[in-house]
Amino acid sequence: MFFISKILFFFLSPFTWILLLLIYIVSIKNDKLKKKLSYVLLIMILFFSNPWILNTLQYPFHAPPLPMRANEKYELGVVLGGMTSYDRVNKEGHFNMSSDRFIQTALLYKKGHIKKIIASGGQNGMFKEDNFVEAEFIAQNLIGLGIPKEDIIIEGKSKNTIENAEFTFKHLQSIGIENSKVVLITSAFHIPRAMETFKQAGIEVRPYPCAFSILPSSIKFGPASLLPASWVLDAWGGFFKELLGRLYLKL
Repeated sequence: MFFISKILFFFLSPFTWILLLLIYIVSIKNDKLKKKLSYVLLIMILFFSNPWILNTLQYPFHAPPLPMRANEKYELGVVLGGMTSYDRVNKEGHFNMSSDRFIQTALLYKKGHIKKIIASGGQNGMFKEDNFVEAEFIAQNLIGLGIPKEDIIIEGKSKNTIENAEFTFKHLQSIGIENSKVVLITSAFHIPRAMETFKQAGIEVRPYPCAFSILPSSIKFGPASLLPASWVLDAWGGFFKELLGRLYLKL
């Protein structure tokens, strides 16, 4: 299922569509059709490279900030992977743009809102990365901040959100707190799907969205909203992934 989903997301990428259309345009001999498809290609490039369009479509799916009240205390916080990247050349892991998940987890522990932490995330690519396990990397860095090793549980088998929930539930059973509400820490855009996934796995969560990639100012239209950006072509993949994940849960 994991490999099928990765292949599916590749073909749902606008970059893939544009590339395939470009190859087709170059290969056909019908000049009239080639001209029409060239206009279609240009429109696709302008549409799928526009940050304002993507941000406007994604923003309604983001969870709003849900800060902790001073008296909120929980037995456990679950932080989901997806915040690291692995460098095959230097053989080491690094935090990526979603690393606010790590920061907020550490802050919640340090402020006394959570007593223990489950770091959930295994190999985050299609192929093995020199035995790099994201949960272990996260745990090592939490320990580096002074969080006791005995307060960190490593769940290093999961490859997606469904497995995050399934394996986390098993850990909750093993430590005897499966009936307690836990704090679920992940990116704001991922929170709604993650909450539903954990609910279906039998885990009651208190959502704690972080890593807010889209702010209200990002969807405010202005002259700069018409400017394209190359990174947007890749960012559509994350949007489609989230939509398909939510559809899968409903089905």
